[in-house]
Amino acid sequence: MDEETSIFYKTDTDFIETGENLLASSQFIDINIPGFGRQLRTLRSFPEGNRNCYTLKPEYKQGEQQSYLIRAMFGYGNYDGKNHPPTFDLYLGVNYWHNINMVNKSYLLTEIIHAPTTDTIQVCLVNIDTGTPFISSLELRPLSTSIYQIMSQSYLHLEERLDVGGPVETVYRR
Repeated sequence: MDEETSIFYKTDTDFIETGENLLASSQFIDINIPGFGRQLRTLRSFPEGNRNCYTLKPEYKQGEQQSYLIRAMFGYGNYDGKNHPPTFDLYLGVNYWHNINMVNKSYLLTEIIHAPTTDTIQVCLVNIDTGTPFISSLELRPLSTSIYQIMSQSYLHLEERLDVGGPVETVYRR
């Protein structure tokens, strides 16, 4: 349970069999990004294989359309001591989702809203020969169908989110 957000996280061992769990370099352990800092302390690296996939198992009921927010977070944290973040691709099943390019970034977050038509969702990290793919956290969160109605086999991808108002800087994360 994350004390700051009250979001429950579990280990990824039930969702992927490849890769190795590592810690960010000690100089990056204390990264404090409101709502996200703790997630950047560890990561799973994939030095073997060109395509490594998480198999997520949402509660799926035949005939019911449920949409999910899938959030992937990447914090290089110089875990490998090379001080050179990799670039790799992220896929939702066989569909291209995003190019993960950590150059000049301490972390990267990408989100997609997806309405699966099967009982599993695959999120895949694909090596494009520019460094070892890794991931810090992966979230699967059900969405109310009254907010986002998506046709099956479709998705919405977040490009950018900006705070354009309010006199006080407030972080919302639930």
